[in-house]
Amino acid sequence: MITLGIIGVVAAMTMPVLIANHREKVLVTKVKKSYSQLQNALKMYAAQNECSDISCISDTNQTSEQLADKLFSQFQGGHRCTSRSGICKSISIKSNKPYYVDGKTATGDAFAPNFVSSNGTAYKVVQYSTCVRDATSPKRDENGYIIYDENGNPELSKYKLYYCALFYIDANGVENGPNQFGADIYRFDLNYNGKFVSYTDIIPVLTKGKLEYTPYEIGKPKE
Repeated sequence: MITLGIIGVVAAMTMPVLIANHREKVLVTKVKKSYSQLQNALKMYAAQNECSDISCISDTNQTSEQLADKLFSQFQGGHRCTSRSGICKSISIKSNKPYYVDGKTATGDAFAPNFVSSNGTAYKVVQYSTCVRDATSPKRDENGYIIYDENGNPELSKYKLYYCALFYIDANGVENGPNQFGADIYRFDLNYNGKFVSYTDIIPVLTKGKLEYTPYEIGKPKE
């Protein structure tokens, strides 16, 4: 009886780990598939239009919707989003680790899909009118509070952005969590020099089959 009891305890402790590992493997497979779909779509568009590289899909004179149309045309099946409900609803993305605003955990980017592929991956694209531009944002302390100067004005960080367009994937769709960078959502930047780079590091997924993120709840104060 004691032996059976020990086995039962061990099984109860092991089962959640096995379930979590299985879920991660499933999500890793989905992320790899979604990334491969995106890469193939960009390459097919470039080939069809006799471009030297995938950067030709981006045009600073076009809108984000026009960019989405170009990309969607390379997918077989799927759903082009025309309203913000169901599989096309807008969500807020969690950072890959706890992110604080005014002392509480918060979300970062907004994610409103332009289309959903036949396997359920949601895609968002953003086209910019220039590839190099100045940007500012308020400085924040470690708890996410805005830092003010002696005159009561927010202190600003000034920097440059060097991308022409952004591409997002949500490997399991907006209706399924965790809706977090490093887990099911990844962002890629098409830079001014034509390079396509991963903003959210996808390398661990592709090389190690691992997701690198820290789960957290929104609205929790920093401990």
